[in-house]
Amino acid sequence: MTERVMDLLIQHNIVNDQTELLPITTGAGGAYVYFIDDTYVVKYAYFPQLDADTRKGYRNEFNFYKTCSNQKNIFIPEVILQTINDDEMLIVMKKYFPVKPEEWNENLQKYAIELCAQINAIDATGFVKIFQEQEKQSDANELSIADDNPHPLSVSYRDWNNLQIKFPKHIDAELLKEMYENFDQINSYANKLGMPETLCHGDCHPNNFLKDGDRLVICDWQGIGMGKGIGDVAFFISRGADMGIKINRDMLIESYREALLKYANIEVKVSDLHKSVAANEFGVSFRFWAGFLQTSEISRVLDIYNAMVNNYNLLYDKR
Repeated sequence: MTERVMDLLIQHNIVNDQTELLPITTGAGGAYVYFIDDTYVVKYAYFPQLDADTRKGYRNEFNFYKTCSNQKNIFIPEVILQTINDDEMLIVMKKYFPVKPEEWNENLQKYAIELCAQINAIDATGFVKIFQEQEKQSDANELSIADDNPHPLSVSYRDWNNLQIKFPKHIDAELLKEMYENFDQINSYANKLGMPETLCHGDCHPNNFLKDGDRLVICDWQGIGMGKGIGDVAFFISRGADMGIKINRDMLIESYREALLKYANIEVKVSDLHKSVAANEFGVSFRFWAGFLQTSEISRVLDIYNAMVNNYNLLYDKR
């Protein structure tokens, strides 16, 4: 695809035929990503190669950047060029630089969480219309293929049971069954906590924050959509801790509460925020982590399992 990307970039006067594209695979998510010197990042997606959900994500990201092009949202990457058709998408952005794990001090973490609240404060009216139109148009002519696989939750339960068989003294089979059976009730409880429905990033982990001097920029907006903003905060906290970042959970939740009030004029109880974070972490741990832990050491498995149990007990005891 490099040749096709070069052709497009030359057509739009971004590069010449002597320019070298440096391919990047980390975090590409199905797209072809390249660096042009220390100046630009190029993201190219060839839709026929991607599944429907991935195509939808890239189209949403494209439309998000396009809608924001006339706005001064300081946390959004500067887009130099974007073009799209039925088969392909090309976005050229200014190049920013990653934040190293050791750079994530408390002040920088608070800054990132404040940006989450600023996302929630964006007027979502225009984006909702775009998302609704996208739902109507996205892959409208494709045939639906029946999925004979088990429901993802049952797959997760199976994977956790496999881990329980490996570590029977440390993982409670009956408790796993109870969490599986009560999973939907926990989600229902979390939805009753009164968290506002706002615009959300959808993949808000530390590696999606980049440096531009003293400010942070958020990249990879494929998951943009409407939801409960605390989910972005919960994901940042859990993934940050998983990366070895020293996370002050209470501080970040309080920072989010203050920023949500400041930027979006939305007031929520800090206790409800804590429960919402617990609900999000429990859901992600039960549904997604077991599959990744099948070959992990017991210490790694128990870190995830024990945190999941703690969150479950907090939520289930107070339903």
